[in-house]
Amino acid sequence: MPGAIPHIAAGLLSAAIVHKKHMRLELSLAILIGNLLPDIIKFGLSALKQGTLAVFNIRQDGFYHLWSQLTYNPANWFSLGFFLLLLAGFLYHYHVIKKKKLWEYEELYVFLLIGIFTHLAMDALIIEKGPWF
Repeated sequence: MPGAIPHIAAGLLSAAIVHKKHMRLELSLAILIGNLLPDIIKFGLSALKQGTLAVFNIRQDGFYHLWSQLTYNPANWFSLGFFLLLLAGFLYHYHVIKKKKLWEYEELYVFLLIGIFTHLAMDALIIEKGPWF
C-alpha cells in the first residue's frame, strides 16, 4: 500500500482532470473522496475503537484487519453501490426522487468507484515504505 501522500496526490490529479473535463465540482469531489475512502474507513474506525487521534500509530489488531479486508475487496464496493442504486430506483419508482436526481446519483457513484479503484490499484502496485510515502 502506498502512503497518504501518493493517494492524496493521485486523488487531486484525478479530481483536476475530471473537473477540467466535466466542470462539475461534485464529480471532482466524488473521485477525490473515492480515492481516500478505503483508508479513511480502515484507519478512522480503527482509531475510533482504540481511542486515539494518531491514525498512523494505531495497532493493527483484528478490528483493523477486518476493515482492511472489507475495504480492499472491489466486490464489496460494487455490492454496496448496487444496493444504494436499487434503493434510489425504489425511491424513484415511488416518486420520492426525480429522474434527474437519480441520474446524478448514478453519475456520482461511478466517479466514486473510479476513485476507489484507483486507490485499490495503487495499493496493489506500490509497496508501502511508511505511513506517508
